[in-house]
Amino acid sequence: MRRVNDLHPTTWRVLRALRAGARLSRNRHFALFEDRHTRRAITLHRFLSSVAEDVLAHGEGLEVTLLEAPLRPADRFALEIRFPRLHGRRTAYLSAFELSLLAEDAPGVAPILEAALGRALPAMDVPSED
Repeated sequence: MRRVNDLHPTTWRVLRALRAGARLSRNRHFALFEDRHTRRAITLHRFLSSVAEDVLAHGEGLEVTLLEAPLRPADRFALEIRFPRLHGRRTAYLSAFELSLLAEDAPGVAPILEAALGRALPAMDVPSED
């Protein structure tokens, strides 16, 4: 499983702030947006928010698959969300850590993910607050 320690401390701090509701203006926080670790946190936050919206809106068409990859020790999951009205689908690839963050950020998502996966979600190794 990917540990939070694998994230850069700046990435984790910014991600935590975004998850708590902080809003970052590109003009006001220009220096932050130049930092690649901050950009990674923003990208991850937006991605997880988008996946959560799709899962909540189309949870009945959700399939979760544990990807078997012998060369990668961490669990990887493929979330396939079907959009019946559009005859389309979206596949999101998440690590166990990202899946835990997704379930934690949107409480309504956790039961849908567990039902689709057929087991409890992996536990997340969260660092203590600074």
